[in-house]
Formats: sequence, C-alpha cells, structure tokens
Amino acid sequence: MPDITKAEWETLISNRAGTYAFLARLYRVEADQALLEQISSMDLSKEIEDSEIGEGYVLLNRYVEKTNENTLTELAIDYAKVFLGVDRGSGAFPYESVYTSEAHLFMQEARDEVLAAFRAEGLDRAQDFNEPEDHIALEFEFMAILCQKALEALQQGVEEQAISFLEKQKQFLEEHILNWVPDFCRDVEQSAQTDFYMAAAKITQGYLNLEGTLIDELLQEIPRDA
Repeated sequence: MPDITKAEWETLISNRAGTYAFLARLYRVEADQALLEQISSMDLSKEIEDSEIGEGYVLLNRYVEKTNENTLTELAIDYAKVFLGVDRGSGAFPYESVYTSEAHLFMQEARDEVLAAFRAEGLDRAQDFNEPEDHIALEFEFMAILCQKALEALQQGVEEQAISFLEKQKQFLEEHILNWVPDFCRDVEQSAQTDFYMAAAKITQGYLNLEGTLIDELLQEIPRDA
C-alpha cells in the first residue's frame, strides 16, 4: 500500500467498520424487508474485483432482485435450518465454541475469552440479543466497534491510540475469528438452500481473506495530514 493520507486512513477504517456491521446483520437474525432494501441500495460494483467477494455479491444481488411475497418466509426457513439446527446433523452453528472446543459444545473456553475481550473494552451483553458472546454476529459487531474506536481516535489526533485499536483488531481476528469462521462459511455453503445465505458465506470468506493483510498494511502506514 503506498503512503496514504490521514483522510484515506479514516475512510479505510470507516469502510471496515461498515463491512463488519453488515456481516454481523446477515447472521444476527433472519433477513427482514429492511435488510433486503439495504442490500438493494448498496453500490457493490467496487467489490467485484475480488473473485470470491465479487461472486458472492453477484449471487446476492441476483437473489434480492427476484424477491417476491414468499421471499421472507423462504429466508426464515433457511436461516432456521442452517443456523438454528432445525435439521439435526446439518447446518452451521454460529458459535466459536462449537467449532473450537474438543467436544463441539456451546459455552466453552472460546466464549469465556471473547467475553473477557468485550469486558476489557467496557462492553456488556446487548439486551435485545440473548446469545453467547462467541456468536458470529457479536464477534463481527465487536470488530466494528474496535474499528469505530480507531476512527474516533484518529479524528481526535491521537494516532497512538488508533494504532492500539488496530492492534486489538489484529489480535481478535487472529485469535478468534480466523480460528473458526472459514470452517463455518464452508458449512453454510454446504447446507444453505437459498442463494442469499450461500452468498453471505462467500462474501464473509472473501472479506476475511483480505482483512488480515489490510490490517497489517494499515499498521505499517503512519498517516500524514492531507
């Protein structure tokens, strides 16, 4: 990455916060009309350059363009099948503990570690989402929050603090998200019946393939004033 200005640094971090928030919404609860409208209004053309992200966005766009009166029901059924374990023996449980614990159980060591990371940033459980802290949506929301904190520190002229938040993002990505989300995405693609959730998995995996390198590049660059 060539030398970038402070404004460009801010834009990159802001875009990352938005991406993590979007990914979190895809998995938090089943899709609703507001989410479909959000996707319809997004300019995804710039994402097509990356093969996996681009493939996912093309698939997502095509699905959203063909929505009808049955779409929300179809998505709710697929969400329940894939993420809530309605069909035993198949699906993709959206919890780190299930993928990283020896017995593949909920509420294991990964959940405790994620909870500790949340508390270290002064974060409590969301009152409207009664799931273990190692749920994929909460891990992505945490990354979005860390991105936002880095952005605010940069805007306030505290570059050292912004770098600290980037380092926290790198640590959480490597110690948690990358330990299980690639396997989770594979399982989603294998079990989803709708192109919507197949696309979600492709977009997620494609983005994570880029994210580690992007954080490293941001950490290596000291922004200069525009």
